Formats: sequence, C-alpha cells, structure tokens
Amino acid sequence: MKCSFDLVILVFQNSGIEKAFLFDVVSKIYIATDSSPVDMQSYELCCDMIDVVIDVSCIYGLKEDGSGSAYDKESMAIIKLNNTTVLYLKEVTKFLALVCILREESFERKGLIDYNFHCFRKAIHEVFEVGVSTQRPVGPQSPGSPCTKAVALNGTPRSTV
Repeated sequence: MKCSFDLVILVFQNSGIEKAFLFDVVSKIYIATDSSPVDMQSYELCCDMIDVVIDVSCIYGLKEDGSGSAYDKESMAIIKLNNTTVLYLKEVTKFLALVCILREESFERKGLIDYNFHCFRKAIHEVFEVGVSTQRPVGPQSPGSPCTKAVALNGTPRSTV
C-alpha cells in the first residue's frame, strides 16, 4: 500500500529535500512517499542505491567471522551525482530505509537533515511500538492455560469454551 506520508513533508520541508521515499529494503517497494509526483527515473535510482548499499555492506560490512548484519541501525549512504544531485539513504528500521533526493546546496545543512531524520525515525519506531503493544495479551496468563473469552476481529467478546 503506497501512500503519502505528510510527516516527512513536515519534518523535511525546511531541509531542501526534493523527494523522499520510505522503502522496504528487501523488496525495494516504496511504502510511502511525499506528495510530489513520482517519476520512474528517481524511483529506479533509489532502488539501485539500495542494491549498492546492501551489496557493499555484505562484502565489507560484516565482522571478520561473518557475523553481524549487512543492514543495521548504522547503515547509511551518500551518493553525489555529477548533476549536483545527492542521494541520501538512512536506515529507519530493520526492514525500512528512507531515501532522499536533494540538491548539493541543500545537503550543506546535513546537521538539520540528520536531526529531522532522527525525529522521523523516532516517530516510526513509536508507531510500531504502539502496534505491537496493542497485540499483546493483557493480564497474567500462563502459556498453557485456556482462555475463557476471546475477542473477535470486530472487537466483541466471544466465548471459546
């Protein structure tokens, strides 16, 4: 499901970012983007960047014993193209990356961009924490004890006895 994520617009509007995508790293499908139109060339450029980051990380990013992860919370990349465009990728979660396209002169404010990214990442993590916490059972239950009540998908209680 692709949607517009206005939070990115609010967070990055003063950073000079022209286009931002939130990608699923494995499938390279963008989960969300800002409200500006998506052109295929920008999308493909971002997908290629993800491939490069993963490939280089697999070769040089693992520990000597082969342990670790090629894509982790420290993963990031900056690619400066010859047309004054900068591609900036940062890890958001284990499976998501934010890829931004901006002009070189806007990238001079990297500190502001990084701060805004930190705020965005924190908000995404909070969304996932809320989602996980609403799925956890409430109250002390042992793993083997039968429940006397369950909740249907619409939220109404139903008996399981």
